[in-house]
Amino acid sequence: MATLQNFDAEIARTKQVVEDMRTKIEQSGTVLDTLAQADKKIGDANFDIETARIEDVLKQQKVMEGNIADLIIGLEDATNVFGAEFESMKSYTGWENFVGVFSEQRKQRMRTDRVRNMSLAGNLQELLAKSDTIVGILKAQKQILDQRYKTSETSLSQVIERRKTTMSNLEAVQKRIEELNPLLLDIENKIAASTTQKERTELEGERSKMATEYNEKQAKEQELLAESQTLERYTSMFQTFVDSLNNQIAAQSTLINKLTIDTEQRIVLYKALEDSLKTAAQQDVAHKINTLGSQVDNTAE
Repeated sequence: MATLQNFDAEIARTKQVVEDMRTKIEQSGTVLDTLAQADKKIGDANFDIETARIEDVLKQQKVMEGNIADLIIGLEDATNVFGAEFESMKSYTGWENFVGVFSEQRKQRMRTDRVRNMSLAGNLQELLAKSDTIVGILKAQKQILDQRYKTSETSLSQVIERRKTTMSNLEAVQKRIEELNPLLLDIENKIAASTTQKERTELEGERSKMATEYNEKQAKEQELLAESQTLERYTSMFQTFVDSLNNQIAAQSTLINKLTIDTEQRIVLYKALEDSLKTAAQQDVAHKINTLGSQVDNTAE
């Protein structure tokens, strides 16, 4: 079948698209796994790269779905070709009609032999093989998606928890800064009111320590604030990534079930039609033999 043979190139292209998508999904998943580790830091430059990659994954998903849809439509076209072959069995060929000009019995016998000898088993097996190949691609992709979804969902939860921890630390630092502000003001007032050099020296030492802590806390506040904002952006981005994986899994499952059921139903249907045509042809021959026998009997009488 030329139609099914053309499938090989389409299947090869689809496999390549699926493979490319797996690579991109794995790369993004790896970054998400890294983010889930509390000791890892990823900056805005990485964020832009990952945003672009995830957008590419979403685009690649549409391309892959389009390719799979084309394969399934092609499979539909191939089965329609089988249907045309069945239809041809219901009528006489041009050659049979030509022979019928000289011998109606010969014409009928040729059609009967053609129907009796008809076998679409080879084409049906090829159809089944192509369908199995497509289902195999879908199942392999679904297995990858299932694995990545589980690990990515876990990593996303860890990233969310990491951000909660960061926010908690940020709040603690900000609370300490709020505590240090009046303490610094109070010690400044004490220094201004001090009457001895010794007292002033001791107070200035305390102020220096307190000011150092204040500056350190302010620096830590900025660090934690930046980390929290980065984690928030990554959380949103990777939530989209995980949702995309989930949607793909659902789509793969639907396509696998549809393709499996449709193919099985077609094979059963066409085999039934094939058997029906052969049975009808046999009955037609039996009827003609019976008619001929009756004519012979009538002539003898």
